[in-house]
This record gives sequence, structure tokens and C-alpha cells, in this order.
Amino acid sequence: MARLALHSFLTLGLLFGLAFAVMVALMFVLGAPLSLAVAGAIILSALHYLVAPYLIQWFHNIEWMAPEAVDPGIASLIRSVCHQRRISEPRFGLIRDGNPNAFTFGHYPGNARVVVTTGLLEVCNDEERRAVVAHEMGHIVHWDFVVMTIAATVPLVLYMIYRFGIRAGSGRRKGGAVVLLVALGAFIAYVISEYIVLLLSRVREYYADEFSAETVHDPNALATGLVKIAYGLARSRPPEEKEEQLVPATASLKPFGIFDATFGKSMAVATAGAYGLAGDDVATSERAVNAMRWDLWNPWAFFMELRSTHPLPAKRIRALARIAERMGQPPAYRVPERPPESYWDEFGVDLLVNALPPIGLLMGIAGGIGLGFAQAMPVTGVAIIVMGLGVGMLVKLALTYPRGRFEERRVADLVGEVKVSAIRPIPARLEGQVIGRGIPGLYWGDDLVLQDESGFILLQYRQPIGFLEFLFGLFRAEGFIGQRITVEGWYRRAPVPYLELWKAYLPNGDTHTSHNWGVALALAIFLSGGGLLVALLGMLGQM
Repeated sequence: MARLALHSFLTLGLLFGLAFAVMVALMFVLGAPLSLAVAGAIILSALHYLVAPYLIQWFHNIEWMAPEAVDPGIASLIRSVCHQRRISEPRFGLIRDGNPNAFTFGHYPGNARVVVTTGLLEVCNDEERRAVVAHEMGHIVHWDFVVMTIAATVPLVLYMIYRFGIRAGSGRRKGGAVVLLVALGAFIAYVISEYIVLLLSRVREYYADEFSAETVHDPNALATGLVKIAYGLARSRPPEEKEEQLVPATASLKPFGIFDATFGKSMAVATAGAYGLAGDDVATSERAVNAMRWDLWNPWAFFMELRSTHPLPAKRIRALARIAERMGQPPAYRVPERPPESYWDEFGVDLLVNALPPIGLLMGIAGGIGLGFAQAMPVTGVAIIVMGLGVGMLVKLALTYPRGRFEERRVADLVGEVKVSAIRPIPARLEGQVIGRGIPGLYWGDDLVLQDESGFILLQYRQPIGFLEFLFGLFRAEGFIGQRITVEGWYRRAPVPYLELWKAYLPNGDTHTSHNWGVALALAIFLSGGGLLVALLGMLGQM
């Protein structure tokens, strides 16, 4: 707690130091207080703090009940932590969704809520469930709701100062340039503060992990639970085996769909999947270690973690291994340290591929100036610019959506791939059961989760218009849950493993297609082909 308080104090001090420095500088230049802009930012942050818990309850199908009705072990742990820390017992909720997940929210420890999914109860054993809930209790004990709200206020204040400064500087004849310079400084400080807030969030996740390890006296329980929740490696079990795995109170949930699982984009302890082995012997799982390699070695992982509220799962598991050694326990996983090869070449190629549209645009501008505008043919010049952009888009689509054979794959094998990213996919064909939505309990969630015999994975559903995704989630997604389907798409990792869905083949013979790739391809062909045609016609007309 002392180290956590020190980290929080230093981080919050740095954030408010940035805000104070910018604020004082701008006030000095303007000769007037910024009370209105700052007050507005603080009021907005306070409103979010007050309303957010109620919105979460509204958006998610949470059933509130006594924890004893779900798992006596979880109930005992919650009572023990609350008694030792002298806090009120949090309200306990259940989401009937097969996606293993847990999260906590509230205003302060006295009115906190802890929510778990039926998927968590299904894939985790008793020790792992207690460890995951202990992690959530760590967030409550550490007052993370309050600390993160205060921290998140600072970027908002800095952004208000930036906008206020831009407006004030643009309207001043004398000293306007100085005001605009200070506003630019506020924007830079705003960007820096955003990354500092995310860093603070990741640090507090480590502390919640440590709290869990010390509370249950078993860091390995959370480590194996994170592997089960983080990499989608949960193997489906036969019904009779599932029934034995559940405590009596949980067995009553079976009629409501234990497999209503979702992976997803959650506010939870771990955004991930599950790994179930015969005998629950995850400690010796080579696949689990293979799944960690992407987090540790792929260059994209480092940059994506900077924009994440949670540390990458492999880093959390590595930290738990160190805690286990400190406690005199053998760690559940020996996390690999050195990569067998460098992956920076692939990273450089990915960056180049991602930049192809703007590169094509720049080449089009160069060609348009030389062949069009310089020859007094403005229409031809514009057409060449449009063609350059279209060609760049076309080449990028060809590389990021390879249309070769969609090979039969398994989830466990895909998650072990290191040379994969959001730009560099693997065409894959999977068969399995849809076990739920991407965000547990979110009734309009459009992403789905597919489970095969080796694990489960997020199916990212995309359409050219976001409203179509909303309609699918609201009216059609529920009909997929529980069905065994075959899907084709592109496996990516960014950093969560997912399959960007292209086609889904349902048991009744229906085929559901995502048109995002097709529309993007049609647009790229239209721009490149149309630009080429207009440019040629323009040149021919001048001959």
C-alpha cells in the first residue's frame, strides 16, 4: 500500500504539475483566469464519475445476488477481505455469459460492485476464481475508482486549456502568437498526460495482481487464471465433466447457457481467453507459453501496450512468477525471455504497408502536378491524385486481406503465431460453437466468440456503416449464440487475438457475410480505375 500510494502520489503530482504549468503560463499571457474552462472540465469529469456506474448497470444484463448463491469460496473471500480492510461488502452481480471475465466498478469502496460471468465460473477452478475476484477486490481496497477519475480529469483540463488558448490566441492581434504557442504546449502536455494516465492504470493492475497473490497466498492461481482468460485457450468439456466442475450453486445456471460466452473489449481484470487441459495441468502447457511469445517479442506489442489500460498478459504472468519465487513457490510458467529471431523486419514491412494509401496520395500529387497542373490540365491533375490514392488503397487491401485458401485451423495454433499483427493476418477457417458476445452482457454487442475443441476466439464483426453493426448486435447476434458454425476470415492480433469475420456458415445453410472488405475494395477500384480513366481522357483530349 505504501509503494502504491507513492506511485499514485508521484503520478498525480506529475499530471497536475503539467496542468498547473500550462494553466499559469496561459493565465499570465492572457491576463485573465481560465476558471470557466477549468471548471467545465472538472464538472464534466465529476459528472462522468457520478453517472458511469449507473450506465454500466444499464448497459449490461447484470443479475444482483448473494455471492453464496454463485460460489461459497468467492463469498468467503469477499467477507474476509472486507473484514480485514474494514470496508463494506461490495454488491455482487452475475452476467450469464460464457465469456470468462470479471470486473468491478463504483464510486468508492463503500458502494463498489463486483461482477463475474458464468464463463469465468466454468473455465476457472476454485482457486483461480478466488484469485480473480481477489484482484477485483484489490481495485476496491486501493480506491482505484477515485484515483483513476482524478487522474483522467487532468488530460481533460489540459485539452480545455488548449481549446481555450486557440480561441483566445486567434482573436488577439497583440500577443496572439504567444497565446497560440502556449496553447500548442497545452496540447502536447495533454497528449503526454494521456499516456501517463494509461501508465498509472497499468501500474495499478500490477498492484491488484499483487494484492490477489498475497490475499490467496498463491500467485500461481491468478497466473493460470490469466492464461485461461487471456489467450482464448479454453478447451470445451463434455457436459458431464462440466457438471462436476461446478459447485452445486453454479450448476443451477446450466439451463441459462453456460456457453453464452464472450471474449472481448472489456473493462475487466483480464481481457482474454481460457486454457483448459485434461486434469487442469496448465502449468506444463507448451501452448500457453507459446501464446505469450507475441506479447514479449512482437514489436507491435510494445507500442500497443502504450495505449492500453492493462499490461499485456504475459508481462503480468511474468510479474506473478517473480512474486511466486519471492514466496518460495515454483512459478506456474517459465516465461521465455529471449526471442529466437528478430521480428523488426516484419514490423518495418507492416509500417510500410499501413502507409501505402498516403504514399500513393503523395505520388499522385507529384504526378498530378507534373502531368496535369503543369500542363494546364487541372482535371487531369486531380484525376492522377485520386488514382494515386486508389492504387495505394488497392495494394494495401491486397496485402492486409489476402484471398488465398482459408486453411482449416484451430484456435490454439493461431494464438501461438508470433508473425501476425493487425496489418499482417493469417487467412483461416474455424469451426466451433458460438458461446456469446464480445462484451459480456452488452445487449447490442455485435462481436461474437467462437469456441472449438482447443480454445475460443473473438469474432470481430465489421460492416462499412457502424449502424449496421449496431443493428446486427441488437437483432441478429443472439440468434448465433449456441449454434455450431463455420467461419472464414483473417486472424489478427492487436494485441488481443481475434478473427476478422468475412463469412459465417450456419447449420441451416444460411451464409452471413461481412461486407467491410468488399466495400473497401470497390471504393479502391473506383478511385484508381476512375482516376486512370479520367486522366487518360484528359490527356487524349489535349492531343
